Amino acid sequence: MAAPLRGNLDSVPRAARLWYYGAALLAAALATGWLVRVPLAVPVLLALYAFGPLRAEHAYHERAALLGCRPAPRYPARDLLGLRYMFETAASLRGNVMLQRRAQVLATAGHTFVHGIFPDWADCVTTDEPENVKAVLATRFADWNLPAIRIKSFLPVLGAHSIFTTNGAEWQHSRAILRPAFVRDQISDLACVDRHVQKLILRKIPADGKTVFDMQAMLSMLTTDSISDFMFGRSTDLLGDAPPASHRFGAHFDTAMQKIAWRARLGWLTLLRSDPELEEGARAMRAFVRGFVDDVKRERADPNSRRGDGHKYVFLDELLKSGESDEVIRDHLLSIFTAGRDTTTSVLSYLFFELSRRPDVVAAIRAEIEALGTPDPTWEDLRGMRYLNWVLKEALRLNPPVAANQREAVRDTVLPVGGGADGKAPLFVRKGTNLRYVPWIMHRRKDIFGEDAEEFRPERWEDLRVTYEYLPFNAGPRICIGQQFALTQMALITFRLLQAFKAIERRDDRPPIQKLGINLSMLYGCLVSVTPA
Repeated sequence: MAAPLRGNLDSVPRAARLWYYGAALLAAALATGWLVRVPLAVPVLLALYAFGPLRAEHAYHERAALLGCRPAPRYPARDLLGLRYMFETAASLRGNVMLQRRAQVLATAGHTFVHGIFPDWADCVTTDEPENVKAVLATRFADWNLPAIRIKSFLPVLGAHSIFTTNGAEWQHSRAILRPAFVRDQISDLACVDRHVQKLILRKIPADGKTVFDMQAMLSMLTTDSISDFMFGRSTDLLGDAPPASHRFGAHFDTAMQKIAWRARLGWLTLLRSDPELEEGARAMRAFVRGFVDDVKRERADPNSRRGDGHKYVFLDELLKSGESDEVIRDHLLSIFTAGRDTTTSVLSYLFFELSRRPDVVAAIRAEIEALGTPDPTWEDLRGMRYLNWVLKEALRLNPPVAANQREAVRDTVLPVGGGADGKAPLFVRKGTNLRYVPWIMHRRKDIFGEDAEEFRPERWEDLRVTYEYLPFNAGPRICIGQQFALTQMALITFRLLQAFKAIERRDDRPPIQKLGINLSMLYGCLVSVTPA
């Protein structure tokens, strides 16, 4: 016998009440028949199986009504199993238009909508509302974790101990171990990245004003060399005479990142099939990092080695002092490498695409460099360059490194807005619901950033004040611990390149399509030529 209904039934959607009553009557009728007819056992069990989710659906609407919440729009409207949404997502990923497609839906649905994704029975919520993002990342942080699908998707590459695959106490422990690498003494030391930028300028970039090259590929080599130098005390030397293993590592890394991003966005069905290419790449990446760890451990054990004599900071040396296992250290290294390499490459590739069609912005930055009065800026100098920092903020607005992110509710909770016909009512979210928030779309909202929100205009930052509307590095307890490290790298690289070159010209007429992986990248690269100063 069904439990009596509680609460104000008039506030529960009529469809939910009808489903509940219908399922209850069917289950009761079949159960009565089963007492005299054993052959009816199968339909009884099926009815009871269906009754559970239907009763849960009714309970959800009842509790939401009691809390003053309203349901959010559902997209697609008739997609009970989430199959249509899954196929649509796959198609938009292949066509590199997923972000644009989601922006259209959010604008139509009122900035928050609910959908399914096969084969998960739990609903997903997608939002670009700053108030909802604030609740998820800060004010109701304890109600949300990294989702199970993301962790499962990332495990083959980043491991079980990464800050990107852990929650709770283990995540807090990992973050505490990594945080000392990003204190001011480390991020203000410009020598590591500077020597690699100089190598890029002197050895790689063709500076005749005519030769076309891919700035994105150059920046990828630069950031790989600089982050490996910071982490291991030696670089992959892609800008120099890199061994074949370094090039293979870069190729494996790019492929693996794209594949795990695809899995995380398309859901559990993608995990049913093994992926030999991903597995091979993950093994190669782990072996590559393990080789560095073994070399450093041998050097530390050598009494004649000068390693660790204080001449420069090396991240791996500090990790080894923590006493963590080799497996844990490897996972941390891969995590920092992922964040340190791809964030800077993504943002600067987009920035130099914009600079290639904005000579006025190039001229303004060069004027600020000249006004500084020194060829070798300090960390404090870079922080004080007002226009350069506006430019970086604008590049991060239009090209946030992580364009879309996910969380999973660990308990029933409430989002401040998103419910009701106007999207202004609170939205009740049950335990197990996945939520996707999309900074790339939020950063383009005209009601927040103005009618020219799609345009690259650094001057908007002269008087613009934002909080959770602007999330290039996330926010709350999980805010990126390498934020200042990344900003310092970006500022110095931009300073050096525009100090060396007075003009950057676009050499590609194709549209600037952004490819969505873990981070954003330029689908066709950033094809330019440069003129020396």
